[in-house]
Amino acid sequence: MNKQRCRLGHFIAGLGLVMASLSATADFSADITVKLLAPGGTTEDATPVSLTQTVAVADLASGVLAGNLGGTGDISGFMLDDERVSFAGNTILLRLAAGGEAGGQLTTGYLADGLDPARYEISGLAVPGHLITGYTVQAFDGFANSGSSGLLAPVVPAALVFLFNNDTISFNLDSIVFVPRFAGQTENYAEFRIDLLTTPVPEPQPAWLLLAGGALLLLRRRAS
Repeated sequence: MNKQRCRLGHFIAGLGLVMASLSATADFSADITVKLLAPGGTTEDATPVSLTQTVAVADLASGVLAGNLGGTGDISGFMLDDERVSFAGNTILLRLAAGGEAGGQLTTGYLADGLDPARYEISGLAVPGHLITGYTVQAFDGFANSGSSGLLAPVVPAALVFLFNNDTISFNLDSIVFVPRFAGQTENYAEFRIDLLTTPVPEPQPAWLLLAGGALLLLRRRAS
């Protein structure tokens, strides 16, 4: 009887660990690819921009950095000072600087081509045991949830973001208008925080095996 109780206790503890692992918050688990696309070029050069960098999972906290921050690679070399795309937990952090002007308003300087927008495409987003189902977007200095913002338009920053195939985020660049907070074009910037919303994806095999083992223990206990 004592052995049966011990086994039953181990079963319950094991089941608890499985359930906890399914509901725990997890970080990105794989390399992430960042693309910078501006099919209409920039305000200074109409040549289309198509650049790609892959960020190793071990380097996600640094991400893609501008050259003045120590970044290397095609996108890093194209970024304005202090710009970055980095990752923390299951959050994407972007800092964008004003690089152009249109109609007296400060813009990124990246241009669309018709319905094909200028954008960052961030793919390979994977959170272990979870399915990415949505996102929230903030546009405050310091990647915070409130405070000062360098974003004048769009009024709702979530309008800049689109989720594709549960693993790819597109971030629109050509519709951003910056608040002219400082003298000089490139001194103005905006910071964005994209928090991905996830739902646990059960891994039925371990839980099923534990449940089956528990049922067998209960049957043996009743038979004795």
